Amino acid sequence: MSQQQLPQQQVGQSTQQQTERQPSQQQTGQQYQQQPQSFDQAVPQQVSQAIYQLEQLETNAEWAHGQAMKAGDRFTSGKLADISQIVHLQKTLLLRQSDMAQTVSLCTQQALQQSTQQLQQSQIPGVQQVVQQVQQVSQTITQASSQVGQQSQSQQMGGQGGGQTPPSQTGGQSFY
Repeated sequence: MSQQQLPQQQVGQSTQQQTERQPSQQQTGQQYQQQPQSFDQAVPQQVSQAIYQLEQLETNAEWAHGQAMKAGDRFTSGKLADISQIVHLQKTLLLRQSDMAQTVSLCTQQALQQSTQQLQQSQIPGVQQVVQQVQQVSQTITQASSQVGQQSQSQQMGGQGGGQTPPSQTGGQSFY
């Protein structure tokens, strides 16, 4: 019987500890609420424009994907699903202003160009609009990703010396 009571006491203690932590989490939330920043202020205009265009492209690719599914065209629907997911990833990296945005943008553009070449002849509603949007958005992706990459590099330069140890010294897995 005493063994069964011990876990319950531990559960009670952890619940109490969580309750004690909640005010500090709320205080932290209040600190962020004191200084609201609009999306336009937080993200450079070029990046904002790219995100908007990528959002439109993602929406149109999803819609055309649905049309291809209805028509039973698995090849086209697969390509459109790929476009939608690739564009979503690129958009997410730009939104986060990740230093990976520039690297991924090269793959994004190559994949989008290859996909649109394969979709040029499709008669599915919405596909040709997606093809045109991909052509328009390519340069915007390059410019926005480059801008995010430059910002990330300048932030890293200012914050170097943080004492990070390489993965080989921390016991991380090797994927060779």
